[in-house]
Amino acid sequence: MGQIAPEHEPALPSSHDFARPWDSITLARFLRQLPEGIQVLHDAGDRPLRWVEPSDIDDPTPYLVDHELILTSGFPLVEHAGDAVKVRQFIARLVDAQVSALGFGLDPYFSSVPPTVIDACRELGLPLWQIPASIPFAAIGLAFAKLMEADNARLLRENAEANRHLMRCVGSEHPEQEIVTVLAHRAKAAVQLLDQGGRLRHYAAPAGLQPVQGQELETLLAQVSAAQGPKLVLSESEGRHHLAFPIRPTAISGARVPPLLGVLQLSFENQPGAAEHNLMSTALGLLEVVARQRVLGSFAPTQLATALLLDGVESLGAGAMELFNSSLGGSPRRAPRVVVAIPRPQLPAQDPSHALTRIRSLMDTKLVVHGEGQFTAITRSEPTRELLDQIEAAGYLAAFSQPADPVRPEGQGSPLATNLRELARQARGLVPRLIDEGRSLSAEELPQSFSALLPREASRQLAEHLLGNLLQLPTKRRELYLQVLRAWLEANGSWDATATAIELHRNSVRRHVASIAEVLDMDLSRAEVRYELYLALRFLP
Repeated sequence: MGQIAPEHEPALPSSHDFARPWDSITLARFLRQLPEGIQVLHDAGDRPLRWVEPSDIDDPTPYLVDHELILTSGFPLVEHAGDAVKVRQFIARLVDAQVSALGFGLDPYFSSVPPTVIDACRELGLPLWQIPASIPFAAIGLAFAKLMEADNARLLRENAEANRHLMRCVGSEHPEQEIVTVLAHRAKAAVQLLDQGGRLRHYAAPAGLQPVQGQELETLLAQVSAAQGPKLVLSESEGRHHLAFPIRPTAISGARVPPLLGVLQLSFENQPGAAEHNLMSTALGLLEVVARQRVLGSFAPTQLATALLLDGVESLGAGAMELFNSSLGGSPRRAPRVVVAIPRPQLPAQDPSHALTRIRSLMDTKLVVHGEGQFTAITRSEPTRELLDQIEAAGYLAAFSQPADPVRPEGQGSPLATNLRELARQARGLVPRLIDEGRSLSAEELPQSFSALLPREASRQLAEHLLGNLLQLPTKRRELYLQVLRAWLEANGSWDATATAIELHRNSVRRHVASIAEVLDMDLSRAEVRYELYLALRFLP
C-alpha cells in the first residue's frame, strides 16, 4: 500500500470503465492506495468514486455530487449517537445523495464507530470505513488527488495513441470502415456510419452492445440532417446514451450551410466524457476528409461524361442513350436542356465540391461540369418560377437553354450530342445578360434576336456613348432629333415614309437627318452605322 499508480492493477469491470478520469477510480482501488489502518466495517460492493469530501455539518447532501466519499469526525451525531432513528435518517440522506461510502474518523469525538451507525449502513447498503486518528483527512484527500492526476496522464497517453491509430486509418484500403472499427473499440461504443439518405454504410460495436435502430434512429437522423440543424443530437433510452453528428464539409465564412455527406452515430452504455468526445471529434474530422475525397472522386466520371457530351462526342448509340437517360432525373418524356449556373457576384466563393453537390441536387441531374467559374448541367428540369427561386436562394444565377429537339437513337447514333452543344452555346450566350440583370433567365422566354442576347446595362451605356453628342443638345431639339432618327431608321431610310410617320415635310426630314449626321459625326449612308444606331435607340431609356 501507499503507491499512487501501481503498474499492474486488476482489470476493472466494464461497468466501471467509464469515460471521465475519476470514473476509473473505485472504492476498492482507492483503498489499496491508502495507508494501512483503515478498517472496512461494512462492504456493500465496489462503487465508482468521484471525489473525497470532509464534512461535519448536519446535512451535507445539498452540497454533494454523486459518488463521493464523505469523511466525518462524527460531530453531527455527537448528541444522537444512541438514537437509531435519527442516525438512520442521517445515513438515509447520504444514500439518497448517491454517496459511495462514509469514512468515520475516530478522533476527537468517538473512540469507535457507534453501533447505530454500523447498523444503519448495513440496513441501507452504504459502505462504511473506520479511519484511525493516525490518518488525517487531508492525507486521504491528497491521495485521491494524486490518483486522479495519474489517471489523467494515462488518459492523455491513451488518447494520443488512439488519435494516431485513427489517423493511420485514412491511408488504409477501406478508411471509413477502419475509422468506425477503431472508434468503436477505443470509445467502447456501438458506431454506425450512414450516408446522407440514412442508409447504413459501416458498423462496429463491442460484444453485447447494440446500436440504436428503428424510430429512434430515424428521429435522430431527421434532426441532425436538417439544413439548419445542430452539430450534435443527443438522446437517451433504457439507460443508454445516443449521439449523432452530421458530416459536412467545413463551411466557408459567410457561405450557406454546406451539403450533408453522411451521419456518424454512436451509442454508449454510460455517458461519454472528455476522452470520448475528443476521439469522436478526431474521427468526425477524418470522416469528413474521406467523404469529401469520395464525393469528389464520384464527380470525376460524370464531369468527364458531361464535358464529352458538350464538347467532344459526335453521336450517341442506343446503349449510350440508355446511360444518358439514367443520369437525368425527371420524366423521360421531358426533353433535356442545358443550364449554365454562376455564383452571385456579391457572395463569397464556395468550395467547388460543395457547389457541384448543390447544383446536382437543384437541377436533379448527375451531369454537371465545372469550369471557368461556371457550372454547366444537362437536365430535364424546366425553368419554373419555383425552381428559379430555389436556385437564386442557393446563391446562384442560371441561364436555361431551350429544350432539345426530340430525338431517338437510330442506326449508328443520335444527333442529340450535336443538339446539346448548340444548346450549351445558347445558354452561355445568356451569361453576360445574366450578370447584367442579376436574375436567372430562360431562352424560351426571350425573343430570338441579337438584341435579346445583349446585356441591358452594358448596352444602355454603349447607347449613351454612341448617341452622346445628340443627348447633350437642348431638350426640345434633342427630342425632335431622336424622333426623326428613330422613324427614319425604322422606315429603312425612306423620306416619304418617315415624313408620314412623324407628320413632317419630307424636306424637313432630309434637313434634320443631315443635321443629325453632322452632330454625331457619322456617315449615315453606311448600313453598319445605321444598324448600330438602331440598336442604340432600342436600349436608350
